Amino acid sequence: MSAQYLAIYDKKIVARGTLEEIVHQVKRLGGNIEPMVFKEENCQRVDFSWYGDTTTVLKNLSSNKEQTGKRGRPKLGVKAKEVTLLPRHWEWLSAQKGGASAALRRLVDEAQRKATIEDRVAIKQQQLDKFMLAFLADEPGFEEASRALYRNSKVSFETAIDSWPDDVKAFLMDKFLHIADLHNGRYPS
Repeated sequence: MSAQYLAIYDKKIVARGTLEEIVHQVKRLGGNIEPMVFKEENCQRVDFSWYGDTTTVLKNLSSNKEQTGKRGRPKLGVKAKEVTLLPRHWEWLSAQKGGASAALRRLVDEAQRKATIEDRVAIKQQQLDKFMLAFLADEPGFEEASRALYRNSKVSFETAIDSWPDDVKAFLMDKFLHIADLHNGRYPS
């Protein structure tokens, strides 16, 4: 299944679906709006240009995907990014079997396997908090919602976001409940 996204404009969800579906939905709204787009799974913001008509935006979107996939091993999904380390870290990495990149991949895989429920909960909480901060920081109850999120207090969280737009509130509650379930051992991921 393709990754799902949501587009937010004026503190409301204006589109949901794949990136291509979101572009079509937003452009049908007219008015040259430029919503913020987030990946639903991890609440990560996705930046791209809304300039032009639907065809232009989709073309630029696909050319961005192609450009990011040229370095490394794109067929395997490998992405080249910069890592800043101290010289002693580079020395250690370069001495490892397969070189620095392979060693880093093994270290990340091992860390992911060893991640505790608390680690996973903390990551999900940070993702959701960053999502709220992106466009809800000036809303009444934001600070209370953020604190309730980290305390895993459903009642406090619901109270804090009560005056927020219904569609955003529903998305946030769904994410909050997923985190609470994870915290209580009801989700394996």
